[in-house]
Amino acid sequence: MSSSAPVIRRFRQAIAPVFAFTVMVYFIFHSVEGDRGLLAYWSMQDRVGEIVKLRDDIKARRELLEQRVKALRPGSLDPDLLDERARTMLDMANRDDVIIFHHNGYDQP
Repeated sequence: MSSSAPVIRRFRQAIAPVFAFTVMVYFIFHSVEGDRGLLAYWSMQDRVGEIVKLRDDIKARRELLEQRVKALRPGSLDPDLLDERARTMLDMANRDDVIIFHHNGYDQP
């Protein structure tokens, strides 16, 4: 036997664990960093939260607009809302109306 036989035997014994470790590291890396990894999942969850908030805002605005449209229907006509819309669209006011002009327009102070 040559003196390199124990080295070759040790090398052959180490091949399987090194290969298994390399495969394990590959899968662990891609489970964290990959397209479908944990980091992508967490960023997608953040995006879902933003979209849900946007959806709720749009839904609230839609309900407000539906309520205003419902108030303008002939069966449930709100005289104050009709008067407000007519004055806004015609850009007119009565002689008895008191008009207060803000220096910064309609923005809140």
